[in-house]
Amino acid sequence: MKEKANSEYNNKQLRMEKEEYITVKGDIIHNMNELEMITRKINKSNNKIILNLLYKATIDSDTAEAFHEKCDGAFSTLVLVETNKGKRFGGFTKCSWKGDCIDKKDKEAFIFSLDKMMTYDNIPGEDAIGCYPNFGPVFSGCQIRIYDNAFTKGGTTYERGLNYNTEEDFELTDGERIFEIKEIEVYEVITQ
Repeated sequence: MKEKANSEYNNKQLRMEKEEYITVKGDIIHNMNELEMITRKINKSNNKIILNLLYKATIDSDTAEAFHEKCDGAFSTLVLVETNKGKRFGGFTKCSWKGDCIDKKDKEAFIFSLDKMMTYDNIPGEDAIGCYPNFGPVFSGCQIRIYDNAFTKGGTTYERGLNYNTEEDFELTDGERIFEIKEIEVYEVITQ
């Protein structure tokens, strides 16, 4: 079933420096500058990166169960969210999403805004992600929290600087605490 779902995803190749290409099988990343901002932050060793699309809410379902079924076994995941108002943001973690109501630390985790072209590091010693079976992806401090049945229940973001070094309240969504979701994509990040 995973192969069938992956074949339904859109393919978009974006050219990297040194004539390398990364295939992005989704719609949230719009251009090479956005992809490079994220991959440079993830890939400090300048290795080759492969983005393997694990989950796309419009195809796989917007339930927490579908998210965990597709993503819990992966380490190093990139989460992308687009709101109905066109705000695009997400986060990266090297932790697995598997867990029963636990928070996890990850010194390499970060969140980002594609619209503002900004990344925000996890504050040292603070939890990076929350693994809750009844939620989609949660970047701790509720900087990003996606609800079960995301298309109807949406998501929330929170005040500045709780677990990530954001500078303004609700910075990722341009001032909105509660947002409606258009799409969620989760990629496994593989470095070679």
